[in-house]
Amino acid sequence: MRTLVVSANLVDAVTSRLRGLLQAKVDAQGPATVDFTDVGTRLAQVQAQVIVVVLAPDPDVGLDVIGSVRRQTTGYILAVGPADPRLILQALREGADHYLDEAELETGIDAAVSRWQGRGEVTAPSGRLIAVLAASGGSGASTLAVNVAAALARGQERCALIDLKPGRGDLAALLDLKPAFHLADLCLNVARLDRAMFEKMLVRHEGGVHLLAAPQVFGDTRLVTPHGVSQSLALARKLFQVVVADLEDCFHEEQVSTLQQASVVLLVARLDFTSLRNARRILDHLDGLNVSRNLVRLAVNRYGQPGELPPRDAEEALGGKIDYYIPDDSKAVNTATNTGVPVVLKTPGSRVAQAVCQLAEDLLERRRTRVSPLSKLLAR
Repeated sequence: MRTLVVSANLVDAVTSRLRGLLQAKVDAQGPATVDFTDVGTRLAQVQAQVIVVVLAPDPDVGLDVIGSVRRQTTGYILAVGPADPRLILQALREGADHYLDEAELETGIDAAVSRWQGRGEVTAPSGRLIAVLAASGGSGASTLAVNVAAALARGQERCALIDLKPGRGDLAALLDLKPAFHLADLCLNVARLDRAMFEKMLVRHEGGVHLLAAPQVFGDTRLVTPHGVSQSLALARKLFQVVVADLEDCFHEEQVSTLQQASVVLLVARLDFTSLRNARRILDHLDGLNVSRNLVRLAVNRYGQPGELPPRDAEEALGGKIDYYIPDDSKAVNTATNTGVPVVLKTPGSRVAQAVCQLAEDLLERRRTRVSPLSKLLAR
């Protein structure tokens, strides 16, 4: 296992002892080393599975280094420093997987080794990640995310659903669930997160959807970290064949990371000027995030409302084809919402439910519809 030690002083006592222990227990060829200033370049060169950051003598800079490393790698990050509760909490929030007291290196290193060796079960996610993103308020993206997850669960027997709208997520209410835990709880415990703990954080709907809910208290939203979200996605994709994530936006760090990991991005809009304008802005922004346009699927929700823009004009404004049209059926959708049952389960024969099921099937099969979805909808 390749290791990298990052320290402000590569010859101090703590760093020297640490290098010796790592060589004896983990990395027989001896860990690579780098100081704080060149960590980005060295990280790319070494491709280490384990990165150890020594915080002393400048913990504030060390914390910044942990955050920088976490943004560049999914490898295991071990922070080493004094047994200061405040510093420990900050290191974990910045993205460290484990914190080791520098005064107990010899006894603590074995526990750290066991933790990162046991982490192998979550390092190779294989499940398909569907990121659902609204072009504007009122697009119905959350309702669509719930119903896509329910449709996929019906075909796959189960599906993970992650609410990435801290403080205002509606997914638990849409499923009439009362979660005991939520995303902020997971982020607070990310250093000891494993499969058993992750599964405990989920709440199951009878339709087969397993929800990781968003915190509902606004004060808890600050506890949601990019690292915690990344770990939850990795575990979900390891345990489920398909994961649906309902995103809040496309610019906060944890949201961007989700978009960049996604197998497909479902961008949901309405056929009105403001929604389509925002959709085009989002598409341009995704290009800047290196999210391939080939991964983006455009869905028009609540299609068929009076006064909406013609689909041809919408496609011209968006610079591409609209992949899915979900018909407007306020009665069926509102009834489902008010009873906490997804419309694909409440009224499976409705046009809106059938359109959502077709969309879900298409996303799962990793193909674009070969027949125009608008033509199919109008033919019914």
